[in-house]
Amino acid sequence: MIEHLHLDRTCLGLIVATSLTGAASADALALLLERGSPSGSEAMIDQDPPSDGEASGTPVDAETDSDSGSPLGWNIMFERIERGTHASLGYLHEFGTDFGDGGSVSVDRAFGSIGTELRFHPEVTGSVALAWGGDWYRFKGDSELSPAPGVTPWNSVQAVTAIGLSNWQLDQRWSMNLGLRIGFAGETQARFSDSLTFGGNAALSYAFSEKLSIGGGVLLSSQIEDSILAIPVVIVYWQVTDTVVVSNVLGPEAYPTGAGLEIAWRPDRISEVSIGSRYEVRRFRLDDTGPANRSEGVGEDSGLPIWLRSTWRFSNGIRMDIVGGVSLFNEYRLDDRNGNRISNADLDPAAFIAGFVSWRF
Repeated sequence: MIEHLHLDRTCLGLIVATSLTGAASADALALLLERGSPSGSEAMIDQDPPSDGEASGTPVDAETDSDSGSPLGWNIMFERIERGTHASLGYLHEFGTDFGDGGSVSVDRAFGSIGTELRFHPEVTGSVALAWGGDWYRFKGDSELSPAPGVTPWNSVQAVTAIGLSNWQLDQRWSMNLGLRIGFAGETQARFSDSLTFGGNAALSYAFSEKLSIGGGVLLSSQIEDSILAIPVVIVYWQVTDTVVVSNVLGPEAYPTGAGLEIAWRPDRISEVSIGSRYEVRRFRLDDTGPANRSEGVGEDSGLPIWLRSTWRFSNGIRMDIVGGVSLFNEYRLDDRNGNRISNADLDPAAFIAGFVSWRF
């Protein structure tokens, strides 16, 4: 049986990184994507070959007698998957860039995620994860986005998302993913109840072979002072050659590539170099300070980053990533508390550099 992918990020969505309400939401969507691939960033570089039982998707020591008396005729188990638990951290600095009409901004972003995966049946796994993202904006000068002279649009933003996922291996080629998520995204003093979003996802993927899997689905999510968001989900994993992979499930655990796409070169079982891109949107609640048109409003930060990534994976479960690139088509938007647009401003391209580390155990 073609082996299902490990939980590397958070769910069909940590495609979160189209970041639904913040950096943490991005992680949620990527997790979802990764679960739909037959072979992901970790599966391809395992240091030790799987045993016969592992290769078939069935634990070696697990009893698989279906006549277990459970409602579905399954032998229900609660088995922690080997190296199915992860902890990861990351940091990104976006260098200062100018607004089109004056003023500038730089951003520091931090990321973290923890999660674990359990096997309930030889063909069914479930996982839970918690993802966090923090963004610290440093505005200089006034711009069209400024709610008043000398007043910054927003300062520090925190986003936290909790995710629950299930993955069902329907047969040797088809697999299905279902997930639920709840998230918060807002300035540090923003009202919690006004900063929540809820969502879910579903996807199917088909493994044509151990080297090619394609799938699709949908992610639905509420938005802060906006209509329901529906994102088509495309799952791609294509091992073009022994050393070249095209996929959207390869990125760092705390900062997955999400809805974008990467082309990766793997010269050996430890290192990897890739180029990729994706579209990002962060939407978050503001606190009650400042002018009335800004108080308890909504901020939005969007752009199209393009990056180069170098990765090292070690046999002890540690992974390290260095990422550098430039974000294009950047736009900030400021809405009032009811979601009506107050102003928006374009920014010049912004260079960034980032580092990530994760441990899978």
